[in-house]
Formats: sequence, structure tokens, C-alpha cells
Amino acid sequence: MTAVAKPAPCLVGNESTCNKSLQEILDLVNRRYFNSRITANIAWEVPKGTVSMFIGERGITLTPGSPLHSAFDTATTLLQSGRHLEAIPFLSQCADANHPESKLLLSHLYKRAGNNLWQRYAQSYNKHIESVRAVPAACYYSDQATIAIHPHLNQLPTPLFVLKYLVYHECCHQLVESTGQVPHTNEFLEWEHKAPGRERALLWLEKRGFPTLRTADAC
Repeated sequence: MTAVAKPAPCLVGNESTCNKSLQEILDLVNRRYFNSRITANIAWEVPKGTVSMFIGERGITLTPGSPLHSAFDTATTLLQSGRHLEAIPFLSQCADANHPESKLLLSHLYKRAGNNLWQRYAQSYNKHIESVRAVPAACYYSDQATIAIHPHLNQLPTPLFVLKYLVYHECCHQLVESTGQVPHTNEFLEWEHKAPGRERALLWLEKRGFPTLRTADAC
């Protein structure tokens, strides 16, 4: 039997009813996961500001002990000793396998040598760092002790597990002190990784264009 995700309560309705439904979700999450320590309010509200969301191409990570890792180590050693041209074949192996850092190094080396190939590698590297500004699905305002949930989710058939995850995530912000420079500390992440339905919720949000911890430094 295939499990069907429950839609969020009050998909469309008057504001007071919808906010009451959100409050019920907050109360449930607060009791079940935080022993009722959370004192935040909650409302359907467009989060203020935007975050930078990664939309680029993900490159490979070199595995220690692999041939490509050895090639990159060799290239690094050659570069450190000033033997730049000798490093190019080793970096090319890694770049052709879609290793971003190798592409960046090659673009610098070719540009220094006056070779137009630098443009090809620079353009290829830039695909790995593309980002856009996006409004997050939820945010916590510490000065108001308020959790804002994007009202667009109230218009979508949003599964309940997604709202529970968002509420849990924002509750962690009240529980764990953070700053604008470092909104997600190690302590925060320890709590956040215990969120109910986390992986499913992240995937659902990402498919619909919302930034998440995996694609942005979201709220």
C-alpha cells in the first residue's frame, strides 16, 4: 500500500482559521520534541529579505587514495614549486572529471600564459557557483519571538510533514542562540538533524524552488 502524505490543514481559508491551524502544528511540535520550551508565536507571513540559493552544477569531490586525488596532489606540489606548466596535465585530468577547483586553477594558469583556454575553464567553473536570491519558506524573528511561514505554502497542497519540519527548524532558532553571520551553529545543526521527516521535507521544498540548508544559508 502506498502511503499518501497528508495535506497541511487549512490550505485555503480565512486568516484567523489558518493561523489557528499553524498554532496547532507549533503546539504539537513543541510538546513532542521540545518539552513545551518554545514560546514563539507563528503566522502565515512572507519572510523578510532573501537568501542566496545555490543553483549551480555540483562537481565531484576527490576521494583520498583515488587516482584523481593523487593527480591533484601532484599538481599542487608542482604549483608550489613553481612548475606551473607541468601541473596542467594533472589538473586537466581532474577538471575533465568535473572537479571545480581544478577548473579554477587551470583558468588562472592559462590566463597567465596568454592562452584563450582560460575562458573555457573559467566559464565551466562559474557553473559550479551560480546562485540566485530567493525568499525562504520560513523564518524566525528573535526580536519578536515569531515564526513566519510563507503564505504560498498555504496555497499549495503542502504535506503536513513539510510544515512540521519547517516549524521544528524555526523552533531550533529560538532554542539555540545564533547570529546573522552564523545562523546555523554546530549546536543548532545537532538539533536540526533530528527534525521529523527532514529528508523528505527538504526534497519537497527544493523541488518547488524554496531554499534549504542544502542549497542556501536559509532562515
